Amino acid sequence: MGDVAQRLDELEAEGFIVVEGAMTSAETERVRQRVDYAREQGWEEGLNAVGNMWFDSLLDREPEHYGQFVGHKRLRPYLEGMMGPQCQLRSLRAHINPGPYLQEWHMDFYGYWDEKRKAASYRLTETPVGVNTTFYLQDNEPGLGHLKYAVRGHLEEPEGLDPFDRPTFERWCEEQAHVVIHPKAGDAVVFFSHIP
Repeated sequence: MGDVAQRLDELEAEGFIVVEGAMTSAETERVRQRVDYAREQGWEEGLNAVGNMWFDSLLDREPEHYGQFVGHKRLRPYLEGMMGPQCQLRSLRAHINPGPYLQEWHMDFYGYWDEKRKAASYRLTETPVGVNTTFYLQDNEPGLGHLKYAVRGHLEEPEGLDPFDRPTFERWCEEQAHVVIHPKAGDAVVFFSHIP
């Protein structure tokens, strides 16, 4: 548990951690094949303007293949270490990029800062926190793919969130220091959902 505690300290300080080799190469290949199959079946929910295709129904359609990601054995110690028995699954979503992908600045929990303000006005209310766990099915080498965060962006409310003023939000993100990571196939990234 010493390593878990140290990694949780890192998560709290930085807003994310990379769990290298969270899946074996065999697990990674099996999941990659199942996501390819889902695409062949037309199970995607959409393809957005920056080239990201997503699937929201895979756990319902094939629990035997995707159930392993609910409290995944390599990430469970971190989830339990952060949230104990209060950890709840909000969604299981798969993303692929069938063509060029131009990552845009975004947050997965835009309402976090409003919820934090609301919680402060009640004596026993805690701010809800969302944590994402993202598994990678391909290597993200420099020049091919990356994940970029605003340095400690989970600790300061970005500008442009009300009412989702994209130009102001994107300008704020660009003005921050950044950390760029290159997850490999089989790696997982655990991060606070409100970090840009």
